[in-house]
Amino acid sequence: MVYLVIVSLVLHLVSFFVMIILYQKIESSQPPDTGRTLKEMEDMLISYTTEMKENNEKLARRINDMDTASSKPAPLTENLRHAQADEQKDKRAAETAAKQDTAADADYSAYNPPLPEETAAEETAFISSETSRVLSMHQQGFSEADIARQLGIGAGEVHLLLKFYK
Repeated sequence: MVYLVIVSLVLHLVSFFVMIILYQKIESSQPPDTGRTLKEMEDMLISYTTEMKENNEKLARRINDMDTASSKPAPLTENLRHAQADEQKDKRAAETAAKQDTAADADYSAYNPPLPEETAAEETAFISSETSRVLSMHQQGFSEADIARQLGIGAGEVHLLLKFYK
């Protein structure tokens, strides 16, 4: 009898434990309170923007204080002047480069590249590709069968090459 009571208590404890785990899973699967979350996010954004606005106003006051306190131009004004001077220098440099380019183009209009020295016929000769030979023979009026026979390639390959390059 005592044995059955102990087994019953253990089973009850296990079942309570399983029910607690299931309850936690159900609670975690439900969507969070979106209204509260949205309100918190909105409040946080408002506080950040307010803080940024205050910092901007402080910076503007400091700049105004520096303008009124010093007889020199403000650093922002000096930076603006330097930027304008740099822009003018860049424009001048671009104009000068454009003039030099047109002058250089005029100098090279009569340029003839050097030709390789003809030492031996083997060195100066070149071997054309199979595709170029096929296209050249086709332009000369050879039929596809004649081109295939002369070059030692298949008629289908000649047909495909000509079809590809039309």
